[in-house]
Formats: sequence, C-alpha cells, structure tokens
Amino acid sequence: MPLAIAAPKYFSDAPDFEYVCPECNVGFLVPDQNTFNKIEPTHSAAAHGHEAFDPDWIEYRFSVMCVCNKHDCGEVAFVSGKGSVDQRYGYDGHPEYYEHFIIKSFVPSPHLCYIPPETPDDVERQLKKSFSLYWVEVSAAANALRASLEALLDELKVPAQQKSKKGDTIRMSLHRRLDAWSDTHKDHAELCYSLKEVGNLGSHGETVKAKHYLAALEIYSYVLKQLFENDAQKMKELAKSIQEEIKPKKG
Repeated sequence: MPLAIAAPKYFSDAPDFEYVCPECNVGFLVPDQNTFNKIEPTHSAAAHGHEAFDPDWIEYRFSVMCVCNKHDCGEVAFVSGKGSVDQRYGYDGHPEYYEHFIIKSFVPSPHLCYIPPETPDDVERQLKKSFSLYWVEVSAAANALRASLEALLDELKVPAQQKSKKGDTIRMSLHRRLDAWSDTHKDHAELCYSLKEVGNLGSHGETVKAKHYLAALEIYSYVLKQLFENDAQKMKELAKSIQEEIKPKKG
C-alpha cells in the first residue's frame, strides 16, 4: 500500500470505486451492484410537477454494500450518501443529464494511508477516526489527524506542559511541542509543522481541502514509517544475522 491514496468521494451513475480492505490490507472493497439502492425523497419527487421544474432539482439518497474480493477475508462495508442530477456533454458533443453521487459514510472506512504495524495504539486509533470522518467532513478529519499527532508526541515523551511567567503549569501548544521535538528529531518535526497547520484549520472550524488533508496524511505516514518501521535498521540487523551465521561455518 502506498503512503497515502487518492480518495475520491464522488461517483457518477453507479458506484465504481475500489479501496484496499481495512481488515486484510490485501483485497479490495468492491461495490456489490445488486445492493446499490437510490431513493428520491417525497419532497424531491413532488417538485417534478412544478411548472419551472428542472432535473437539477432532483435529490437522491443512496446506499450500497461493498465486499472484500479476497475470498478468505470477505469483509463487508456499508456506504451511503446523497445524489443529484447534473449535466455533461456526451460523446456526440450534445449535453446530457447524469446522476452524480457523494459518499457521506463509509463503515468500516478504508485506510487512507499506510499505518506501520508497530504504530502505538492511541496514535493508530486517532488516525482511523480521521479516516472515518473524512467521508463526513474533511475539516473534522483534519482535527482528528491533529489529535493523532498529539498522541504521537505523548508516546515519544515530548513535554506537554510548561511553566507560565506567573509560575503556573499550563499546557503547551502543539507548535511549541514540535519545537521541543525538533531538538532531537528536527527532520521529522519540520515535516509535521504542515500537519499542524492543516489540523488547526479543522479545529478552528475552517474549510480544509481534501488535497491538503491527503497530502498531510502522506507526510504523516512517512514520519510513522521512519519512526516505527526503520528499514535501514532492519537491513543492518539482517546483514548482521547473516554474518553471524556464516562466519562460524567458515571457521
């Protein structure tokens, strides 16, 4: 799985997305087209009789079941959201109407970035919460990502409190904690300042763009991989074990 994936929340006419299964991390969650159900609410259907009716007034609610295509996994996920009718140009160059849907819930959510197996539990829990919130509201997902970063700093024993000028014990800002972390892990801390900026937008109720959130996930996954899945160290240990096994035979 790449460090982070593209995660479009939209599809047209019928569900055609596939995401890596969060259970086995090998198979893909594939929509069962037989379960795709779209419903036009009564208030939308009633508007068809209006003299000024236009197809772009139409609203839908939909649901679909996804099943992991890895036979011995078989994980099931449920996806739901809303839809509308929009216009596009067909292959013949003429305008045509089509149905457009947006995902608002995906349970269980696919992993939107790679999580190393040795990632601490609370860091992983907040990150998975962020994945689930992404479908509902990107800004809320960014806020949960920020919480995962705070949990990571807790795990790494980066100070969370400091003395104020009055001598009171106060909580350190995330920026200040990253400054403190920078003393020992400058490269990692420098990368995480961008996560803080994206997370701050979410915590302040401002709009976070999906591309910025997904970019922040890619950075975070890279940092987690460096901290908890150090390939260089693994290679050193593997080389050492080979040498230790071969040297006695040569003797």
